[in-house]
Amino acid sequence: MSLPEGSVLSRFHDIPYEWVPYEPGHPTKGVKLDEWMEKHPNSGLIRKMMNSPHFNNYRPFPLGMMNFGGGVGYLERSPQRHTQQGLTANMVVADPVSLDPVPSPLRRGSFRYRFISPEMTATILGDYPSAEECLKNLLNPEIANTAAAFHRLFALVRGPIDTMFLAYKTDIVGILCNNDFSKVRVAKNFRHTKELIEGLKLFDQIIVD
Repeated sequence: MSLPEGSVLSRFHDIPYEWVPYEPGHPTKGVKLDEWMEKHPNSGLIRKMMNSPHFNNYRPFPLGMMNFGGGVGYLERSPQRHTQQGLTANMVVADPVSLDPVPSPLRRGSFRYRFISPEMTATILGDYPSAEECLKNLLNPEIANTAAAFHRLFALVRGPIDTMFLAYKTDIVGILCNNDFSKVRVAKNFRHTKELIEGLKLFDQIIVD
């Protein structure tokens, strides 16, 4: 499928992907799909044989932070016993990234988003705004966003009394001491994230309590 154009199934409702030849002599699913693709050459649908060399580089779509609806969620796969395989909505858990004091088990999977959306496409492609852009907008009181992701694993989260926090996956791991990238203070129980934060090459100084 062509990700930037969104899901093919959301735009075409007559794709014979569940076609079953009920009677002898009926065309197979492959034949039906080929016929459909000839009629819709610009659909974005790609059909490959299982022995295609393209499968040599087959990898799962990556997930991570998603910017959606003025907030941020962290998306990861959750294995399901289901006939469907691949990336489907019921195989993804989306947790909110926020300062919400609700215990994490109750927040599990409570981030609401649209599975078929430009935001989902941006998440898969790793298309994030820069950290500088995120910080600038979160510091603007006229902008209502509660958080903004700038990386597949990291986001900035707006706190009370003009504070700004750093999130890693679903955890708030540090605070921006001066509301800029000069210094970040990382909580001691998240000291294991220091090397990852250093890899961002974003902060002048990283302090671990």
